[in-house]
Amino acid sequence: MKLDPRSDTLWRTYLCYFLILLVGVAIIVKIIIVQAKDSKELQDMAEKREYRVETLEASRGIIFSSDDQVMAISVPYYDVFFDYQAVDSTVLANNIDSLCIQMAQLFPKRNAAQWKEFFAIGMAKKSRYYKIGLNVTQAQLRQMQQFVIFNRGIYQGGLITQKKIKREHPYKDLAGLMLGMANEEKGYYFGLEGAYNDYLKGQNGRRLVRRIHHGGWIPVNSDDDVDAQNGDDVITTFDIKLQDIVENALRNTLTENKAEQGCAILMDVETGYVKALANLRLNHETNVYEESYNVALAERYEPGSVFKIASMVVLLSQKDVNLDDKVNIGTGPIKFSNRTMKDDHSFAQGGICTVQEVIEQSSNKGTAVLINKNYATHPEKYVEGLYALGLNKKIGTGINGEAQPVIKHPDDKTKDGRKLWSKVSLPWMSIGYEVNVTPMHLITLYNAIANGGRMMKPQFVTEIRRGSQTVKEFEPIVLNECIAGPEAIQKLRTMLEGVVIRGTAKRQFQGCVVNVAGKTGTAQYYDRVQGYAYHEPGIGRKLYNTTFVGYFPAEKPRYSCIVMVSRARGRFWAAGSVSAPGFREIAEKVYAMRIGTHEDDTLAPVSPVSNEPIIVRHSKEAIYLNGIDKPFNDYAINGDWVTVQQTENGETDLRTAQLQPNLVPNLVGMDITDAVYLLENMGVKTEFTGQGTVKEQSLHAGDTLKANSIICLKLEKK
Repeated sequence: MKLDPRSDTLWRTYLCYFLILLVGVAIIVKIIIVQAKDSKELQDMAEKREYRVETLEASRGIIFSSDDQVMAISVPYYDVFFDYQAVDSTVLANNIDSLCIQMAQLFPKRNAAQWKEFFAIGMAKKSRYYKIGLNVTQAQLRQMQQFVIFNRGIYQGGLITQKKIKREHPYKDLAGLMLGMANEEKGYYFGLEGAYNDYLKGQNGRRLVRRIHHGGWIPVNSDDDVDAQNGDDVITTFDIKLQDIVENALRNTLTENKAEQGCAILMDVETGYVKALANLRLNHETNVYEESYNVALAERYEPGSVFKIASMVVLLSQKDVNLDDKVNIGTGPIKFSNRTMKDDHSFAQGGICTVQEVIEQSSNKGTAVLINKNYATHPEKYVEGLYALGLNKKIGTGINGEAQPVIKHPDDKTKDGRKLWSKVSLPWMSIGYEVNVTPMHLITLYNAIANGGRMMKPQFVTEIRRGSQTVKEFEPIVLNECIAGPEAIQKLRTMLEGVVIRGTAKRQFQGCVVNVAGKTGTAQYYDRVQGYAYHEPGIGRKLYNTTFVGYFPAEKPRYSCIVMVSRARGRFWAAGSVSAPGFREIAEKVYAMRIGTHEDDTLAPVSPVSNEPIIVRHSKEAIYLNGIDKPFNDYAINGDWVTVQQTENGETDLRTAQLQPNLVPNLVGMDITDAVYLLENMGVKTEFTGQGTVKEQSLHAGDTLKANSIICLKLEKK
């Protein structure tokens, strides 16, 4: 019987639908079974899969100083293990003694016999992952790979390594706190490592790898592979030599004065680039000063008399005030409302002084009288003048932990509606109390005065570099084009120079080799529990925060600097005796190294001052920079020092200097840097006054040097 074609087609269609439905049901049932029953088995199989994607770790960028010295770098280290099952037992038995001798030479913490005992423990366990070294350097690992047994390769030598990256500072603790720390695993960053992490961290890559015999993995070429992109390098503003000077000066200052903590900042006047920054705090357990707290940026404190300059900037820019204007400060304490203000010393004749003397002698009464007289009816104008200087907001350095300053306004109130402003707020704010700023705010203000009124933003980085290519440059940033007019700025500079010449810092800077301008500031330490009445147990007096901030050379400022010392417990307590000496140490050493010597590229070479033999370092560069810029005959065969002699026919001869370690050398005509370098290598201490080259020396050439000899040098400009 012949089927109807139409019925035959429908039958076939229904059959296909049924089969498809049956397959779909089977798939659903299998999924349910997998989810309910076989998930663990499949997971175990996945762990034993033949392929995997491996992360290629990017190398973190390097942090350089301004003169391309490495300050922070990522260094590979290795944890090393031994697989006993990968090594033929006969090979192991025949070579273990030789291996132990080689290991003892590379890692002498164990001798050969001890290494053999150590390896025997793992051999007895037939361990596949026996730990034989942690934090092995790359150089050590390369040596190990050449040792017997290990040199048979990864699959027969049994050497297993795990690479890890550590961040190291070649200059150890130098600028350590500002450089900061990067912990990738915990996501913890601070300092420059944190501020510029997006540049430094780079981008990890990935690649497909395949399992091979003995459990190893080898790369498989894949279109999905992505190479790791190493981090960019960061070029900082820090100068290694200047950083060393600043840190040593701060450490000396804190140690001599038994202080709790402090900071010192050195800034380039024209650019605002921070050339050196040191923070130190006393560790009471070890009695050692450590970089554990960023005093420069995070310490918000009442600065005392150094804030008087901020008051004067506001006053001179808003009012018609001359330096010789008379101020009546009386002969005794002055009362403002219910509080009495006094000066630490008497200086005014009949209670009358000039505006210049108010700052030179750091008169609390004089400053308060001037500000109160001009702003008592409108204190908001004074406060808004401080706001215009940026003293009420963060500088915005990008460094974590930067403190928010506090400059209250007459309209400010507490959360419960009480006014913060009182009848004594204006006079006490004018002398640096009832305000809270950081040391970085203060040096930024003083730097602006040194820079002709142009306020620069403090910066720590000049460039981001990828290989030899510059990715980004950080040009100097102007925060305020003019904090006051030219006439006001000149008055301020005259005041600050007067502080050092005639005022509260006169004694500390007598004989200083470089002219300095600056201001002392001493403020009572405020304890959160006992307030200003706090007395340090065992000392019997109050504690103070002391500051000296200024710039040098005064006539042509190159650097601004601040030295802040908190809670000195030693013999002295005032800024003139505590902070100013640290400032002087920095100024003189920086001057000798960067301004008054040949390293200052703004100074052109000049001829020697006389035809007498002059001792200089024996190198063509040093000879040229010391002023010998014409052809010379080099007769010096060896030695670090040569004499420069002018012959009768006008030629210049270089001959080996005959220096005796127990005799005073002839220093006249020498550059001060060379003279100090030579004397220090001979074990002689040096003191000097003036600028330039040696004109006179206190010990005559040829005299016998005695133990702990000190030579005083008088300098003059070339």
